[in-house]
Amino acid sequence: MISAVAGRIASHLALIFLILLGGCSRLPDYGKPRSFPRDAIQPGAVVSYRYLDVADFQAKDLPDHLHDHGQHVNAYSAVAIRAAPGSQYILSPPNEGLSIQVYSVLVKNLAFEAVLLPAHSWWNPSLAKEKFAYVLQHEQIHFALMEVAARRLTGKAEREQAQLAVFDSSAEAAAKRLLQKIEEWLAESEEDVLREHTEFDEATSGRYAPEVQQEWLERVEKDLKDLAGMD
Repeated sequence: MISAVAGRIASHLALIFLILLGGCSRLPDYGKPRSFPRDAIQPGAVVSYRYLDVADFQAKDLPDHLHDHGQHVNAYSAVAIRAAPGSQYILSPPNEGLSIQVYSVLVKNLAFEAVLLPAHSWWNPSLAKEKFAYVLQHEQIHFALMEVAARRLTGKAEREQAQLAVFDSSAEAAAKRLLQKIEEWLAESEEDVLREHTEFDEATSGRYAPEVQQEWLERVEKDLKDLAGMD
């Protein structure tokens, strides 16, 4: 008798979506937050959500679309949402008593987390030291916004995981359909995530606004605390 098989969702969905964030002194089109396909950048080592340090920004140069605007960029964060390592799917074989073979796939412990990609995150080496704290706080808020989005997705997964159940005539097709369903399901949130990052940049970039930035920090820290039970 064939038993159920567990598979790691995280190994198939390394990065659900990736957002690259330029901490510009103003917010022109080139400096707005943008998303990239998850296969556009090899993630390498990642940093799960925590307080950032300048040493976390390890890219030697800006990406191509910002090469001509480096004088306007203080820092550049590559942050993403991915399926947490413990996320699994359970593939169950057909019931031997049925005349038609139907494989079922269910999710188990589906959760998400925000990560920073140090190899693609850049810190302007010419940035004056007196600006370090403000710029680092700015990037921290971007990271926190991404973690808030990830925790909200985890909550949604807990509430709606039954909707992710898949049935198919072959094991391979069933697993593939499940992963596609997760990607489609999550893509719906990408626009909202980008909009929130853009609103933050528009409120704090182009000027020195420590009071406004502090308000955003307090807001995201409250959201993280409220969502802590979804880790």
